[in-house]
Amino acid sequence: MKTKRYAYFVMAAAILAAMTGCSETENVLGSQPDPLAVKTSPESVVFDWQEVYQNKLEQFKVSADLTDTSMFDLCDITGDGVPELIISPSDDASASCDVYSLIGTDIAKIASCGSFGQFSFVPSLLVIGYEYEGEEFTIGEYQKYNEGFYDIDFSYYNNMNSASSGAVIRYELNGDNVSLAEYEEKVNGYKQEDSFTVGRKYSFGDEAMDYAIHCGESWKEVLTDAQKKKYKEKLDEVLRNASSADSAFELADLDGNELPEIVVSSGSLDEMPVNVYYLDNDGIKEIEASGAENGCLRFDIKANVFYSTDQSGKFICNTLSGESVSGFKPSESIMLCGRKYPLTSDNIKLVFD
Repeated sequence: MKTKRYAYFVMAAAILAAMTGCSETENVLGSQPDPLAVKTSPESVVFDWQEVYQNKLEQFKVSADLTDTSMFDLCDITGDGVPELIISPSDDASASCDVYSLIGTDIAKIASCGSFGQFSFVPSLLVIGYEYEGEEFTIGEYQKYNEGFYDIDFSYYNNMNSASSGAVIRYELNGDNVSLAEYEEKVNGYKQEDSFTVGRKYSFGDEAMDYAIHCGESWKEVLTDAQKKKYKEKLDEVLRNASSADSAFELADLDGNELPEIVVSSGSLDEMPVNVYYLDNDGIKEIEASGAENGCLRFDIKANVFYSTDQSGKFICNTLSGESVSGFKPSESIMLCGRKYPLTSDNIKLVFD
C-alpha cells in the first residue's frame, strides 16, 4: 500500500510541476511588450502653448482675414524647442505670414514675413526670408532673430531679367545701389545655408486644428524607446542611401491609431517619390505613395486618406491599409506632410533621442 501511495504521490507531483511550468511559460510569453502599443496617447500630452495657440487659431478662423486658401503651421524658429504658430492668410503672391510665439503665458507676434503665404527658415542662423521673382525683377528680404523678435536684416532687389529690354541693370541692398559682387556676397551668404519652407501645413478644419495642437508635436512623448530605436535605425539607413540632399521627413499618424508613421520625401518638387514607413508586428514595412505635391503628401485627417489629382481633376486616393477609396471628396481638414525636418543626422537625433 505504501508503494502504491508513493507512486500516486510522485505522479501527482509531476503533473503539478508540469502545470506550474506551463503557467510560468505563459506568464513569460504574456509579459512580452506589444511592439505596436504606444507609451501614451498623444491627446494626453500637454504643452503650455496649446491653449493659447488654439485660441489664436479659433479667432483667426472667424475673422475677415480667413480665405479659402488660409493655412497654418507649427515650427520652432527661435531655437528654444517650443514651436511658433505661423498663420498664412492665403497663397497670393503678396501674402505674408504672421508668426506668433509663447512669451510667458501669453502669445505675441514676433514676425511678419513671406510671399505666397510662406517663407524660408535657416535654422543654423535663426534667419527667415522670402524671395519673389517677377517678369523683370526680383525682390527679397531676410530677417534675423534678436532678443525674442525677428528684425529685418536686409532687403534686396535686382532687375537682371530686364536686360533683354535694354534696361540699366541695378542691384540694391536696403534700397541702396551696390555692385554685383557686393549683392551676391550678401544674398548668397544666406542662400547657401540649409533651409526649408514653412507656413502652409494645415488647413483650418476642426480635425486639422485638433491634430496640429494635440498630436502633431507630441510623438516624441508617445513612442516607446523600442519604437524610436526602430524608426531611428530606418531613417539612418534611408539617409545613407539618399540620392538627394533635399530629402526630408516627419512623423504623422496616417490611420488614426495614435501610432505615427514616418513619411520621407525625396525632394521638394512635384511628383518626387514619397515613402511611408510603418511599424508592424514583424518590424518596419514600407509603401510608396504617389502624387506628391511639392514633395508632400496631401492628407485628409478626417478621412485618413492621402490623395492627389490627375490632369483631368480626378482624385487619386490611397490609404495606409491599401483599401480602395471610392467617391472620395476632401474634407476641410487637410495636412501637407513629409517635409517637417530636413533629413539630416542632427534632425533624426532631435526627433528620436
